[in-house]
Amino acid sequence: MSSNVFTIKIAGPAGAGIKSSGLLLSHILVRHGFNIRDYVEYPSLVKGGHNTYQVSFSKDTIFTARYQIDLFLSLQPKHWQQHQPEFTDKTIVISEDATTTVPLKELSTPLGSRIYENTICLAIACYLFSLDQQLCKKIVSDNFGQQSPNNQAFQVGLDYSKEHFSTQIISSVAQTSQETGLAIHDGNESFGWGFLQTGGNFYCAYPMSPSSGTLHFLAGKQTEYGIQVIHPEDEIAAASLAVGASFAGARSAVGTSGGGFALMVESISLCGAADLGVVFYLVSRPGPATGLPTWTGQGDLLFAVNAGHGEFNKIVLAPGDQQETFDMSGTALNLAAQFNIPVIVLSDKFIAESSASLPDLSQQKIDQIISTKPLPGTPGKEYMANSYEHDIDGFAIEDAAPVKVSVEKRLAQFEEIKKAIPSPLFYGSKTAQNLIVSFGSTKSTILEALSMMDNKDDFAFLQLRSVWPLNPELEGLLTPFTNIIVIENNAHAQMVSLIKSQFNFNPQKVLLKYDGRPFFPEELAKLLNS
Repeated sequence: MSSNVFTIKIAGPAGAGIKSSGLLLSHILVRHGFNIRDYVEYPSLVKGGHNTYQVSFSKDTIFTARYQIDLFLSLQPKHWQQHQPEFTDKTIVISEDATTTVPLKELSTPLGSRIYENTICLAIACYLFSLDQQLCKKIVSDNFGQQSPNNQAFQVGLDYSKEHFSTQIISSVAQTSQETGLAIHDGNESFGWGFLQTGGNFYCAYPMSPSSGTLHFLAGKQTEYGIQVIHPEDEIAAASLAVGASFAGARSAVGTSGGGFALMVESISLCGAADLGVVFYLVSRPGPATGLPTWTGQGDLLFAVNAGHGEFNKIVLAPGDQQETFDMSGTALNLAAQFNIPVIVLSDKFIAESSASLPDLSQQKIDQIISTKPLPGTPGKEYMANSYEHDIDGFAIEDAAPVKVSVEKRLAQFEEIKKAIPSPLFYGSKTAQNLIVSFGSTKSTILEALSMMDNKDDFAFLQLRSVWPLNPELEGLLTPFTNIIVIENNAHAQMVSLIKSQFNFNPQKVLLKYDGRPFFPEELAKLLNS
């Protein structure tokens, strides 16, 4: 058990309230002054199967959830057995058939349903970590309502714990409430807040996990923010509506995952031809085809970079965590407005459906860049959108000379785009022995792994934030290092191929993971030390 980072995991079948109780636990921990990072696993099932919610928390900075567990609570017998690699000799396992037995069925029977077992487990976790019981009960009551049986279930869990456990099983880590000003946001919600805080006013999506959370979030904000949120018949319609909204003057975005994005590709080319700015929020999951709908991966990098037929300008941004998702949502809207081109925000399930304690995003503002493109109906300033190759006035052209002028205009714009995109982020010393290079969600795991390593000063880390175009600064940051390690959540080392296409780049080691799971900090620390 770490002296300053703790991890709790709750497991059970779909439909048993695993995520709801886990998120409630996270809210309780934040109210006690902790920073939290969580991670959710679930199969593509409505009921049954094996779902887990784990949350790591610390008074110190924490970047992502840890792999090793301090307290494991299982709502079903035998479910804990498949998690034994995550246990240490100090892990406490609570289940009806584990070393620490809790008769959950017996405790929930007087409440009328086994659905309350998750709240009983929540109470046990709060008790074992010596959290403020009155504050915990208030948060539970505020969440479920004063008349909810969950309040009684929470008390049942506390009473059982007082009778059967010592609070010293796990050392006391918190006693009092602390107002930190932090709120809990997952990546999908973070994208939605960035969209709202940068003046986004038209969002269109056909539900596709793991991007659907943004659609649900923004649908709930329509009245408050005066925005349009549309759930059309399919992804082709979603992209087409967003393109039309952009022509009409809206700051528009669409959300999807790989299969849906494939259907949107023609509209991306249309944006490139007609000079219309639209943001495409692409939340990757492993493919091909249906693939692994509820798991994570970075296999869509080259797809995003090359999406669309013909040669035209686009930007692909890759946030590394929930805060960056908020920031890049706003950056994407601004870049789309500035250059009137499609901008893709490339995320994945690991960021999109994992939560972090952040400064309240509803209170953060992002400066807006307004498009100079005139709105339809502006007297004397008619804007003509055209999917044909066209001249500066929007009229279709086919003669060689004006076509050459139009193409070279886009080439010149591409050089201006390179000056506007986010720079790579460099962590550590430029004299370090090793340089780690990565993009997207691996950022948080890399930083957490380095924080655990005694020899962390031997490593620097370079995070790509714009994966297309690659920032011209990248080459100068790579050149001084002879020992470069690349980390990617895909099987084909797609980022390596991308960088090689633009710069002289020969990494000494490439670490890949492609089983639908993210890298975990302990796993990555071991690989880096080897």
